[in-house]
Amino acid sequence: MSKTIRIVATVVVVFVTSVAAMAQQNNDTSSPYSRYGLGKLRDYGQGRSSAMGGIGIGTRFSDQINTANPASYTAIDSMTFLMDFGLSSRHTEFKSATSKNGDNNTNLSNIDISFPITHWWATVLGIMPYSDKGYQVNLTSEVEGNQIATDFNGKGTLTKVFWGNGFNITPNFSLGFNAWYLFGTLSDNIYRNYLTDPNMYDYSEVKSLMIHDYGFNLGVQYHFKTKSNNQWVVGGTFEPSQKYQSKYTLHQEKALFRGTSNQITDTLTHIEDRSQLTKLPVTYGAGVSYVIKNKITLGADYYHQSWSQATVFGQTPSYLTDRNRYSAGVEWNPNQYSIRSYWNRAYYRMGMFYENSYLYLNGTQINSYGMTFGIGLPLSRSRSTLNLSAEFGRLGTTSNNLLKEDYAKLTLHFLLNERWFIKRKFD
Repeated sequence: MSKTIRIVATVVVVFVTSVAAMAQQNNDTSSPYSRYGLGKLRDYGQGRSSAMGGIGIGTRFSDQINTANPASYTAIDSMTFLMDFGLSSRHTEFKSATSKNGDNNTNLSNIDISFPITHWWATVLGIMPYSDKGYQVNLTSEVEGNQIATDFNGKGTLTKVFWGNGFNITPNFSLGFNAWYLFGTLSDNIYRNYLTDPNMYDYSEVKSLMIHDYGFNLGVQYHFKTKSNNQWVVGGTFEPSQKYQSKYTLHQEKALFRGTSNQITDTLTHIEDRSQLTKLPVTYGAGVSYVIKNKITLGADYYHQSWSQATVFGQTPSYLTDRNRYSAGVEWNPNQYSIRSYWNRAYYRMGMFYENSYLYLNGTQINSYGMTFGIGLPLSRSRSTLNLSAEFGRLGTTSNNLLKEDYAKLTLHFLLNERWFIKRKFD
């Protein structure tokens, strides 16, 4: 019992610390594309699915928390406590038609805990980012002999703290829901300075969006065995269009001799508007997987968000379009019960994805694609696992005066797997 209490106390401390860290962190991106809309949207797949192209809507794992579909929570053993803690590091090379550079981002990606309520009901508590802004672009131009330096920068993270539940309706059919509190602030700033004429007013603009409200999504899964004892899983998720309480702020000013005792400042615009709710899009997805002899898992997902009907900053920007993601993955475990070979107990994974993003810029939809690879390493004398994955991908293009991003992303997930709720004869 004392061991259980220590684990619970550790989980509570880690969870509370993670909430504070994610609320303040800046974030998973340095992409100039995060300037638009709600920034860079996080993927819904995590844990072992990160190495399988991000699939998860149609997969069920007895030893993994799968937040992509809350109906999958019922797959977790009724005597098992799970905690998944994730970290990711991303290196990106940016390339335009005339220049290139690179940047790195490392951050906490998620923390989830799961435990059973009854043999037909499992619950999950977790925290994960929803989207990030994190960019800085500096431009220098010349107008009528005056050199003008313009700085564009943005930052912020929207975070979900969620409570999920899965229910077995029949032995082969389950449904579930995730309910969350979405919160955070996204800001975009512009500063324009006349370098060669100190008597010209500079210009400053600060635009921010603060969101804080509740939302939910639903999931279903149906699974069955074949005559050869293989398993099919079919799943679906749905999230209705939901309006979120938000505060939109716009402040514009010009200043002469900024930062000196002779500074002259003139406010051009100051708006604080709470009347325009932020409306996120209808979202739905479908997935399927096939498990062969408990050794090989094959799966594929389709995911859609109707961003062309969403409202951001009190309006529906013309650059928003519908998002579609296609992903597929495979996992192979030679023999999870092997005694002689550690590497036979490991899990080997790979996958791929293609995505039409929610951005339509310069007459072009910004698309991405990539490959994923990974391995699940069982820890000695433990049911716990270390999941490592790598993703290599590309976002955007250099055509039509746009930007291409080539990136490599490494992800580490530690999965704590403990047997609970067992009455022991000896302690």
